[in-house]
Amino acid sequence: MSVISLTIFNLLRWKTLESFKTYELGDINRMIKNNIYTMTYMTLLLLVTTIPAVLVAINCNKQNQIGYGIMAFLLSDIYLLQWSIKKFIMKKPDYCDIIV
Repeated sequence: MSVISLTIFNLLRWKTLESFKTYELGDINRMIKNNIYTMTYMTLLLLVTTIPAVLVAINCNKQNQIGYGIMAFLLSDIYLLQWSIKKFIMKKPDYCDIIV
C-alpha cells in the first residue's frame, strides 16, 4: 500500500505544482480543484493508516488509553510494528487479547 500511496501522492504533487503555473496564468478555479484533490487524498491516507493503530492502542492498553491512543495516532506505523512483533513473533502470553 505504501508504494501505491507514494505514487499517487507524487502524481498529485505534480498536479499541485502545475496548478501554480495556472495561477500565474489566471486560472484560480483549476488550482483550487487540484489542491482539493491533494488534500482529500492526504486526509484519506491519514485516516486509513492511523485508525487501525489507534484502535489497537486503545484496546490493548486499558490503563492509559488516551496516552497510547495519541502516541499511536502520531506514530501509527511504528506502533503497529512493535505490536505485531510482540504479538506474533515474540508470542508474549496474554499480550493484547483483542478478540472479545
